[in-house]
Amino acid sequence: MNKINNLKIAIVHDHLGFCGGGERTVMMLALDLGADFITAYASAHTFPEYQEKLGSRLKCLTENIVTTRGLRFFWLRWLFFKNRSLLKQYDVLIASSQAATEAVGFYAQLKALKMVYTHTTPRRIFDMYTISKAGYPFYLRLPYALFTRFWKFLYLEAICRFDINIANSKNIRQRIRDHVKTDANYVVWPPIAIDKFQYIETGDYFLSYGRLDEAKRVELIAEAFKEMPDKKLIIASGGPRFNQVKEIVGGCENIKVLGWVSDEKLSLLVGRAQATIYIPLDEDAGMTHLESNAAGKPYLGVKEGGLIESTIEGETGILIPANPNKEDVIAGIKKMTVEWCLSKKEKCIAHAQKYQEQCFFDKMREIIADNNPSRKIIGIDASRWEDPRFPGKNIRTGVEIYAMNMIRALVLKAQEKNLRVRIYTPRPIRSLSPAIQKIIPYGRGWTSIKLNKELKNSPVDYFFTPSYYIPKNAPQKSFAVIHDVIFKSNPECYSFSERIMQDTAAKLNIKRAEKIFTVSEFSKKEIVKHYGLAGEKIVCVPMGYSRNNQYSILNNQYLKNKSIIYIGRIEKKKSVDILVEAFNEFSYSYPDWKLVLAGRDGYGAEEIKHLVVDIKLSEKIIMPGYISDDEKWKLFGEAGIFVHPSAREGSSLPLLEAMDAGVPAIISDTEVMREIGQDAVLYFKPDDYLDLSRQLKFAVRHAEEVELNVGKGRALLSERSWEKGAGVVLEEISQKVIRA
Repeated sequence: MNKINNLKIAIVHDHLGFCGGGERTVMMLALDLGADFITAYASAHTFPEYQEKLGSRLKCLTENIVTTRGLRFFWLRWLFFKNRSLLKQYDVLIASSQAATEAVGFYAQLKALKMVYTHTTPRRIFDMYTISKAGYPFYLRLPYALFTRFWKFLYLEAICRFDINIANSKNIRQRIRDHVKTDANYVVWPPIAIDKFQYIETGDYFLSYGRLDEAKRVELIAEAFKEMPDKKLIIASGGPRFNQVKEIVGGCENIKVLGWVSDEKLSLLVGRAQATIYIPLDEDAGMTHLESNAAGKPYLGVKEGGLIESTIEGETGILIPANPNKEDVIAGIKKMTVEWCLSKKEKCIAHAQKYQEQCFFDKMREIIADNNPSRKIIGIDASRWEDPRFPGKNIRTGVEIYAMNMIRALVLKAQEKNLRVRIYTPRPIRSLSPAIQKIIPYGRGWTSIKLNKELKNSPVDYFFTPSYYIPKNAPQKSFAVIHDVIFKSNPECYSFSERIMQDTAAKLNIKRAEKIFTVSEFSKKEIVKHYGLAGEKIVCVPMGYSRNNQYSILNNQYLKNKSIIYIGRIEKKKSVDILVEAFNEFSYSYPDWKLVLAGRDGYGAEEIKHLVVDIKLSEKIIMPGYISDDEKWKLFGEAGIFVHPSAREGSSLPLLEAMDAGVPAIISDTEVMREIGQDAVLYFKPDDYLDLSRQLKFAVRHAEEVELNVGKGRALLSERSWEKGAGVVLEEISQKVIRA
């Protein structure tokens, strides 16, 4: 067992039954890594030179091969199950092909780095299920449907257990997204043995050497050349459709069918061809056309699958339309004159260099190094990166904004300290590297079911959640954020179900966390008060803030108007009803002012809306609902006063934004708000609408004096940093091995 950086590595592949691109790719990888190669069996005709080089590191599980269709599926999986103890010997396992994927997913040791190089998803259970089912007699279709349902369960269960999923092309990455509802961590194109393909001359024949099966469309190529007796075609391959191709060719003198040829002869054929032809059906990635390029030969391809992303249209090849017919092939061939093909020689050779073997090996080594299982790993729950009620819409309230910014800063800090990072999320986060994301698709119960299962199958050293609770299978060194416990101090502001849910989450976090983080000293005191938690187990990490350059120029973009703004959920917990009543009293003295209540409806929103109607201020109180960031900036730019009336908060991001925007602020005089606002704001007595009205009038009458608070507010912001907060969090999480 060879080791790289003291790691035991094995490649696991279904079988070496024939010479395919996938087989060659992973055998070459095993040789480069010095890894063991585990497979069910190996035919003596499958890349014998690679088998010889692997020597004792080629570990075949049997010499007795089962070929019976149907039975073979279960036989392969039984072989891997029988030899599961072998798989548990490795630190890094790289699965290639589908039975191997299931074997590594189910039988690798828990702490091993599990990687899968996805040549394709099993399409017969996904997009090609209907076509495959139709190929069976009617009496076998029900058994086939049950079989594929079982196979799909096995595959999805296994693929979700992998730490790293590598797609062999962008085309396959999209298949992973469509079929598995997850994503590839990396895209690494398979290697091309460019040294084996060299330009010799531009001959007088076209060459097709794709495998003769229903997916390669070689019959269509033969049909087209029958219509072009002045064009020569050589077919240098075999496969299950060999006889059909021979029958089509018949006695055509311009077409030769050679069957499989040696590597040496194939190199000569490619090196002397005028061009090659490769028009497979939705090819996963494709290597044949790039081998052709390595020999300085352009090719006729098709606008499907991996060929789209690996072709420089009109330079390294010509792509005919998807689902081509005979006429499309003929039209493409007629464009590829001898002169045109020769003119593309240098461009083709240069393009092929991007896919050379060493590029592939270097990238795979880099991935293993970046995910070395000997390095400690921190798992981070990113399920609240955005509001889960509106997936994919980038809608966020305070908790999501906190989670997003804290995670971003924490990722950078962790990587600086040589920690591996694994971000758990129910959907891809486009602004974070795919390499660190573990996408776990699911709906309700995501944390308690799916994330909990993931932490059991692939344990981490540390776990952090900035929003939800710690799952049962999280490690001992787990940490959570409790933003506030207002549901305990003011239960009337929450529905019964919300109180139960938040109380349960808080209790689970207090029970399972090594330490609890919270956003203010006030929240820390409240947690101690209501849950009896020792103060030293709670760490206060004030909410960070990133200055927004757009805010600094708002005053130059917008004209200030007579508007008072509130940004946050429309609910009684936030004392929005107090603000409405205060504005009603204020309006008698200043009838030309308006109030904007911007935010999504929360608990008690309907009562607040009825109050607005009852006091007959619907025309002056504007409620636009949830607003985008651009709309929020415009509101801040035009606002004369910002009000945050809530007496029940753990922190307040909108107040920090108002300070950044340079809008004078009036807030509730509570301990937590004093902690945030200090001397940079005006205060009113909590839940006293008359005192709030008096402060509104004071702000209008003494605008120049109140304006002095703006500078103080911006000075306070300079003390807040997400990076600083993330540093404190990371120090607490891994203080035994890291010192910031």
